[in-house]
Amino acid sequence: MYIEKDDQYAVECQLKIAPDCIKTGEFCETNEDAVEWVEEECWIYSGEGWICTQCNLQIFQNIGDLKRRQRLPKD
Repeated sequence: MYIEKDDQYAVECQLKIAPDCIKTGEFCETNEDAVEWVEEECWIYSGEGWICTQCNLQIFQNIGDLKRRQRLPKD
């Protein structure tokens, strides 16, 4: 998803689940430049939108927490 502001464009994080999610990439002159910026910052394209590195890390932490809970003995 793109955001337009003052004739500049930025890519928006699709998830916004991490406490430190930056929510919006850097504003650039074109959509193409905005995509290039997120690619250089290692955002992940999900097929539906872009996920920032902080939210990607949060996803993996949530998966790890889930795996740990599954291994705990049930009372």
